[in-house]
Amino acid sequence: MPKLKLLILDANVVIYLQEKSLWRPLLERCEVYLSRLVAEHEVRYYHGTEWNEIIDLTPDIQARLVQVFDVPVASVRRFRAQFDLPYLGDLDDGEAESLAFLFEATDPYLISSGDAIVYRILGNLNRADAGLSLEEILQRIGLTRTDLARQYRREFREAHTKTGQQDAIQGCGHRQGK
Repeated sequence: MPKLKLLILDANVVIYLQEKSLWRPLLERCEVYLSRLVAEHEVRYYHGTEWNEIIDLTPDIQARLVQVFDVPVASVRRFRAQFDLPYLGDLDDGEAESLAFLFEATDPYLISSGDAIVYRILGNLNRADAGLSLEEILQRIGLTRTDLARQYRREFREAHTKTGQQDAIQGCGHRQGK
């Protein structure tokens, strides 16, 4: 069975997988792609549940278990320029870089996040099929969990994707003609 090709953009997803000891099993079953910003900055330092943690993905990157990509600044700016302020206000740099990569890629990547804006954008731009919750990923690779926080569940992805689709119908979110 081929590995699930996956783009994890949200630093919170990586951190959650690390905290729950699911990172290594996921790497064994998935092709993981991270934006350089997420891989080298956003997940590096975070506030853990008991103390501040450091996550160093360098060994995984060097072992080619994690593929890191860069998106030119001009491409990220072009991607951001498509959206109205309510969407832009919720979109952080790592998400913007990851989504810009996804929308420019010729290969069919999947993207997972714990942030509503990612799924809203996918719904708004008619790319709902590219979104996958962490719950769905874990189910597909045989690591089903029932204790996931709300933002990692299928229902969360579906609800925010639907919101993005409704926004598109109403002419919100995406600046037409961009």
